[in-house]
Amino acid sequence: MTDGQCLTDVERDGGRVAFGIPAAEAVVCLVGGWWPYKDIDTVDKALPRLKEPLHLVVVGTPLDEAVLGRWRSLPGLRVHTVPGPVSEAVLRLVYAAADIALVTRLPGTGKESGLVMDAARLRVPLLVSNHDPALTTRLDGLPWARTFPAGEPAALTDALHKIIRMPPARPGPEAPGQVGMRSAAEQADFLTHTFASLENAEPRPRSAEC
Repeated sequence: MTDGQCLTDVERDGGRVAFGIPAAEAVVCLVGGWWPYKDIDTVDKALPRLKEPLHLVVVGTPLDEAVLGRWRSLPGLRVHTVPGPVSEAVLRLVYAAADIALVTRLPGTGKESGLVMDAARLRVPLLVSNHDPALTTRLDGLPWARTFPAGEPAALTDALHKIIRMPPARPGPEAPGQVGMRSAAEQADFLTHTFASLENAEPRPRSAEC
């Protein structure tokens, strides 16, 4: 459900200040713990190929410190970490600082992800692997979303280069509906009708007691 609480310009400025990132520099956020279905390996192989500077804000738990250490050693990449769990206010600052949110999953993973919903709700552009055909279809052609082939580091690097050079426009108020979220009014209407249906339903026969 969307609550309409999109990020404000004040939060966007505050997110950059909180992480010490200049307004003109490119930022990608990678949100959530590194669980087995998340394709961190592709990110790990894509980042050393970057030829342009980038800030990466990583938030969540668990994280792999060995992988983060490799990323911190890369020239041109600035890594900012926020170990989780974090409050909603801190998470909003993370998204506010970012030009785009990266969501990457192993090929064939069907599980999806509140991260896509969060980005749409907060009006943050998305870079998403094409692991889920239904999600890819929803995002195809949206000006605020980019996709890349799942499991292909070179394709992810290429997508990041394009974002660094020209970040996509931020989503508008229609974004939650474009990824299948109900508005608060629609959710309330659904719950009202569901409750009314339950009230009007005939009582189920009770089983005999033992």
